[in-house]
Amino acid sequence: MFSLALTRWFMGYVRFAVCGGSLERFLNQCARSGIYLWDIQTGQNRAASVAARRYRALRRCARKAGCRLKIIRRSGFPFATVRIRKRKGLMAGSILFLVIVMVLSNRMWSFEVVGNTSIPATAITAELAALGIGPGTPKKYLQPQLLQQALMLKFPQISWISVNTHGCKAEIRLQEKTEKPPIAVKDVRPCDIKAAATGQIVSLEVYAGTPQVKEGDAVVEGQLLISGEVKDEAGETSLKHAAGKIMAETTRTVSVEIPLKRTVVQDTGSVVTRRCLHFMGARIPLTMTVKPDGNYRQETYFTKIRLMNTSLPIGVYEEDWIEQTSAAVTLTREQALLEAKQEIQEKIKNELKDVQILSSSASDKMTGSSLIYTAVLKCRENIGREAEILIN
Repeated sequence: MFSLALTRWFMGYVRFAVCGGSLERFLNQCARSGIYLWDIQTGQNRAASVAARRYRALRRCARKAGCRLKIIRRSGFPFATVRIRKRKGLMAGSILFLVIVMVLSNRMWSFEVVGNTSIPATAITAELAALGIGPGTPKKYLQPQLLQQALMLKFPQISWISVNTHGCKAEIRLQEKTEKPPIAVKDVRPCDIKAAATGQIVSLEVYAGTPQVKEGDAVVEGQLLISGEVKDEAGETSLKHAAGKIMAETTRTVSVEIPLKRTVVQDTGSVVTRRCLHFMGARIPLTMTVKPDGNYRQETYFTKIRLMNTSLPIGVYEEDWIEQTSAAVTLTREQALLEAKQEIQEKIKNELKDVQILSSSASDKMTGSSLIYTAVLKCRENIGREAEILIN
């Protein structure tokens, strides 16, 4: 019944009253003419409903029955849109909108990468673009199996990948391989342990080989600490891979030189902003500002527009051009000293990361154009260094 009522509404119908004459004769004439009526009322309020396109045919039946017909109301889609149909621009826009929706619904507009950790999502979307897949690609050109194979060949670190489509959105879900830890291979080549730095030994742990020094001894760089030559109980000599941990107190000197005069680039505070709209792969300028000439640095931002947690094929691209100027500056002693301390700390952190620093002292010296900052460090470190025994 609902489908019948819906069909009548889309086709349009007329509710009319039958005045005068014989109602029975009028109904018989309608039946003979094949005109279908419904919701027929008899008695004092004689009325019925008929499809809008058949109402004109009722006039002949009414004349034969001596009746007059009076329209009570017109209902349905054709009558509800009569005002809209008079506005041809609105009708054309509605039809164009429906056509655009039908065309765009057959294309892919959003691509989302899920599950990636070390592989950037931009790298995957760039590879899709190289394969001819991107926003606006017709759905019939999207072949998930071929895409999965191509992406796995391009990125060997992917263990599995699936390409799923949901309407106009494609989801690339993947899992990366877990790297196996490297297998340690024991080095069996014969070698000695020599001193990597000058210092005084505070502890000596020998795992393999013959010790040549003892705790408290002072050693110099390159001195033999543990020999790879080992004698057994029978007095036979063999070459081994010497191993051990020799902790010694050493002295390290680290220095940096800071120039007092330099040319620095500074921002003037003047910023030129350019914006454009990215829509379906096309750029639509939002500002009429041209690219500035001169000394500028550029910062770019891209903001994707999302709807209901789904990325749309539309976004705003923004460029900030920040004006810069070069200026000659001369550092004071305090400024140079502060910069030198920061650099020396960074140098110690990078070069002596495995060294325990017991104490330190610093000094600085001003020259004509620079400041030299020197730090003397008392350290405790493992000075043992392997030296291969070459056999002729």
